[in-house]
Amino acid sequence: MNAIYCRVSTELQAEIGYSISDQIRTCHEHAAKLGLETSSCSEYIDDGYSGEYLERPALDRLRDDLHNKKITNVIVYDPDRLSRNLTNQLLLADEIEKLNTKLYFVTGSYDASPEGRLFFSIRGAISAFEKAKIRERTLRGKRAKARSGKMIQKTRAYGYDWDDVNSTYSINQTEAAVVHMIYELYLSKKVTIKEIAIFLRQQNITNQQGKPFTLSMIYRILTDEKYAGTKWSFNKYEKKISQYKRKRIARPKEDWIPIPISPIVTIDQFQKVRQILTENKRKSPRNTKHEYLLRNFLKCSVCGYSLSAHSKKHSSGKEYTWYKCNSGGSDLSLAPCGNPSISSLEIDEIVWKHLCAIIKNNKQQCLISFPNEATSKTDKIKVIQNHQSELKKKRTTILRWFNEGMLTSKDAEKELNRLKEDLQRISDSLTKLSSNPTTQIDLEAFFAARSFIERRTIIEKLGWKFYIDHRMIPMKISIKI
Repeated sequence: MNAIYCRVSTELQAEIGYSISDQIRTCHEHAAKLGLETSSCSEYIDDGYSGEYLERPALDRLRDDLHNKKITNVIVYDPDRLSRNLTNQLLLADEIEKLNTKLYFVTGSYDASPEGRLFFSIRGAISAFEKAKIRERTLRGKRAKARSGKMIQKTRAYGYDWDDVNSTYSINQTEAAVVHMIYELYLSKKVTIKEIAIFLRQQNITNQQGKPFTLSMIYRILTDEKYAGTKWSFNKYEKKISQYKRKRIARPKEDWIPIPISPIVTIDQFQKVRQILTENKRKSPRNTKHEYLLRNFLKCSVCGYSLSAHSKKHSSGKEYTWYKCNSGGSDLSLAPCGNPSISSLEIDEIVWKHLCAIIKNNKQQCLISFPNEATSKTDKIKVIQNHQSELKKKRTTILRWFNEGMLTSKDAEKELNRLKEDLQRISDSLTKLSSNPTTQIDLEAFFAARSFIERRTIIEKLGWKFYIDHRMIPMKISIKI
């Protein structure tokens, strides 16, 4: 029996001549030219599957039939239809050859000689190179579009309508009123997200699909910075890890591109909500079976990962509690940093004494002030400053075009007003991010704190991060806000 294998992964491939019907037709014609029987050819078709991976239904069936000695000849339109990966191309060709089956390509001949394998490898390498270049050009174009203030793909977001002309969002006043209500309820009425969902259901307010608001949707509205005027692009990307699985991976913050959009809430409202959510997370009842004074506030000064709290009951009945660096965690590509685990009772006491020493040194002014060393804030400031520079260049270009008569006064005024609003919003953000925080300390309450609850309340109020390196003697402790 003869077999024809065909594959397309996208509509674009079909448009440029790789359609399934074209492949089938040319494969039948090629089989006829080779003098092979075409009337009984079995067709193995993978429609919509990437050639990067071997997991494909039709290819799996073809390989099974090959191993069961049902096939004597395999006809494929082009090597990159068999696979886009050179290694996989060679693997499949070798597998077919070892099963005493002939492999034919419509676009070129193939034989098992050293010369034939060399030519086959060159074609596979060229195919892989072409795919990488297409991906790189596409990505570069998308970045350029994002830097111009436009979104790279059409998306729907509650509170906004899609402006197809400018590739951005415009405010939907009806939905924006609901977003305002959600923020107002959370900030002013001090209600929980669950209570907000119940209230919206009672008022018969539904989402875009006409369904009740879920807790996760309300949480996204409260935590998505686009509602405060900044939509981040290129902050994440999807990596295909197999034919059927994709993984969302965060990009480095320096690669993020901010796209200004019309805000529904103020930056101040958004930051207040974020602060409340952070506090609630710190006070979460999870993992509170034991008393961990520094839970959620310990960082590893070696690698920067958080230290998580753990406990274990010994066979003797005694329970042990400790903190452990999260490096290595679920990411198998990362190795533990070498900062060893440490008893929670020991480190809690050491850090509290260290804190007491700091407070005593500042006792005269009753105010502890630290320079803002947070890496995340520094990265964000850098990204926003870069975007600010781009907008200023754009403003200069618009003025030049107006002076040269390339823009009417009406169009120039419209663009300049929009840029003025964006620059003001960015300036406000930079002012808040650049400020050095100070923390007021109630000395009497601090030095009177003896119980776990009293000390934990002070730690939560401070909100400082304690960076620990206990490989050294004495232990190295530093504090960041």
